[in-house]
Amino acid sequence: MATYRFEQFNLDIVNPTLLVDEDTIHLQVSQNTISVNIVLETPTTRFGVLLENIPVENLNYEGYENLISRVNERLRDFEVV
Repeated sequence: MATYRFEQFNLDIVNPTLLVDEDTIHLQVSQNTISVNIVLETPTTRFGVLLENIPVENLNYEGYENLISRVNERLRDFEVV
């Protein structure tokens, strides 16, 4: 798994389980992006994050699996290498 770092938290999130709340999708039509609330859960805690600027090819909803794929792609920007 991966390790993530977000500026609002003062620590690294190691090997979390990802939960995506598809009911919180917000469209940014002019930018062809979406934002969505996610939870990164570890055995000891949970971190809620609004994941923004997720690029999309079109703004049609294409199902949960596609959303997860897009979220995982965006999360790469927050991986600690």
